[in-house]
Amino acid sequence: MRLIFIATTLFSLLFTMNSFAQLTEAEVREMVENSTESQLVMQTSQMTQEGYLYYAEMAADRLLEINPESANYNYRKGFLMLDIRKDYAGAIPYLEKAKLDVDPNYDMYSHKEKSAAIDAIYHLAQCYHLNEDIGKAMENYQLFVETTNEKSELLEVAQLRIEQCQEAIKQMASPVNVYLTNVGEIINTEMPEYSPVISLDGSALYFTSRRAWENNETDDFKDPRINQFPEDIYVSYLDFDSSWTEPVRLDFCKPRQNEATIAISSDERKIYLYEDSTGNGDIYFTDFYHAKFREIEKLEMKNINTKYWETHAMMSHRKDLFFFVSDRPGGLGGRDIYMLKLKENGKWSDPINLGPNVNGPNDDDAPFIAVDNQTLYFATNDFRSIGGFDIMRTQLQEDGTWSKAVNLGYPFNSTNDDIFYTTTLDGRKGFMTSFRKDGHGEKDIYEIHNDYLGIKDVAVLKGLIKTVDDKPIPEDFAINVKLVCVDCDEAEIDRYVYPRLRDGVFMTGLDPCKTYRLEYSNLTDNAKLGDDTFTTLCDTNYQEVYRELLLDVDTRTLILPPDTVVDLPPVTVGTFDNLEFMHYFAYNKNKLTTKKGELKDFVKSVAEQLKDGREKITINVYSSASKVPTKTYGTNERLSEIRAENMKYDIISYFEKKDEFAGRVNVVIVTKLVQGPAYEKDAVNKEKYFPYQYVGLKTE
Repeated sequence: MRLIFIATTLFSLLFTMNSFAQLTEAEVREMVENSTESQLVMQTSQMTQEGYLYYAEMAADRLLEINPESANYNYRKGFLMLDIRKDYAGAIPYLEKAKLDVDPNYDMYSHKEKSAAIDAIYHLAQCYHLNEDIGKAMENYQLFVETTNEKSELLEVAQLRIEQCQEAIKQMASPVNVYLTNVGEIINTEMPEYSPVISLDGSALYFTSRRAWENNETDDFKDPRINQFPEDIYVSYLDFDSSWTEPVRLDFCKPRQNEATIAISSDERKIYLYEDSTGNGDIYFTDFYHAKFREIEKLEMKNINTKYWETHAMMSHRKDLFFFVSDRPGGLGGRDIYMLKLKENGKWSDPINLGPNVNGPNDDDAPFIAVDNQTLYFATNDFRSIGGFDIMRTQLQEDGTWSKAVNLGYPFNSTNDDIFYTTTLDGRKGFMTSFRKDGHGEKDIYEIHNDYLGIKDVAVLKGLIKTVDDKPIPEDFAINVKLVCVDCDEAEIDRYVYPRLRDGVFMTGLDPCKTYRLEYSNLTDNAKLGDDTFTTLCDTNYQEVYRELLLDVDTRTLILPPDTVVDLPPVTVGTFDNLEFMHYFAYNKNKLTTKKGELKDFVKSVAEQLKDGREKITINVYSSASKVPTKTYGTNERLSEIRAENMKYDIISYFEKKDEFAGRVNVVIVTKLVQGPAYEKDAVNKEKYFPYQYVGLKTE
């Protein structure tokens, strides 16, 4: 929202827009320091109007030095703090001073103006709203509605904010049960971090950041209007004690260009991203090829990118639905969410607006479809929100329509922007962008755990492809997993699932009570490597089907060991889930703790099963080290062994110290591997070796 002002002649302005763009920060500071009060008023007004808010705040600060009690100058400062950084708490004292003297005939360009615009009351209300002080927010919104000119463009917005405050009162009275935490300073910095995309198993986090590049490479491309660096895409992996590793910027990012994450494919071989170099903003993509992502390309799917604004997109995990966001004409208001369906002939349908149960009169954005192909999360900033964007959920019905979307509640949603929500396989853990009091910068990434959003009536296929002697899979040998539903409706199209290149894992969603055939082949020459069949359970909410395969690189054959065909049933009366844990280590790290992180959650889950009647549990340990040399441990074989032994000792120690569990937990070391690509004196290439430094646990 920009300052609203009464238009005056612009011929007396000191600078044109181009001259502001050409000024350096040092030159602006010098100009501000040497300007008169009347010149400073003119400068802040023009800079604000033209979007150079960072420069405008410098002039506003100087004006406050001249007259700290001026309602006009306090208004300018408070507005700029809120608009540039969303520093709503810091802006309140300035806007409270401004509120004491408002004038409906406020002249933005006059140095004789001592009063503030009536809009100061709206912005003060907005600050209290963001601060979750709903009473003061309602009071000031109402005062603004009663005081402002009926032609004010903020009048309708204020009335919407009042509706959101009423929704906030209702939601805050019945808070939902969630555990929400800032992911921490490894990911979040003082600069904005946002648009997180979590891999289905939760081991990789892709996100957008405006942090500076090394060696000051992006300093020349900093946006002088808001004092921020260009957007870039990073990835971080789970490290020891379930913390996140130092993020790695993806290769295709350019120092002067904005690239923002939108979605990743389940095999992490394709990234969809937003890029605005064409003007309005469009959907792009990049594929992983020859050990790196290619240069980005504009998405050429029919009817997606237009001359209008397309901000977000996502392919469903089954690759039969494609969602995107656009503000094209014909929508229900602002930005709307659209969907394409893959037809039986292999072509995509025309865009389908998701309808009034999803799209509201304002903006709807950031769709994410869960692995069940039915549960859709998105964000809206209309009357259904408690403030800013809120995360909503809707379900695809049998007739092809979407259920009436529901707000996920407070404190899942705050009165600020909550957007870009993505989840792991079972839907109980997710990540989103939010701006909250415990944040590190303007936008931060948060992790959310809940006990009420788990997906239902779905099975999940999880697989792992290993190689004999841990040889790397050659570039010209891509394994293709074709998933055929034997007894599905004719409309069900065969799917292809591709293993992740970093660790050989493949995943996709399945329907319950169906028979599937997995056909394995070499994608290069389509040579068949084997197949197997399984049937998903009928009377279950959630089931995991597991496959582990062994690839002989030399003979190019695939082995499906019988003892790895494990169908994990869900928890039902008298039976128990098989539990899994996976952790990736940083270089030379080998130790975890049962006192925190996801290992704590794992042993707690084991303990709960023992308390619930499971007599004994065997925990299998799988460890690995990469081929990066280790002076500390002598050999990588020894490092892998230490990782396995440390894990075995810690788990046994945890349970044997508790009388009720002593003798009931058996820990077996199954593998102690050294694997991954050959070392090429490039230890700094952490992403290359990281997938082979792990310890995994499975119960049976």
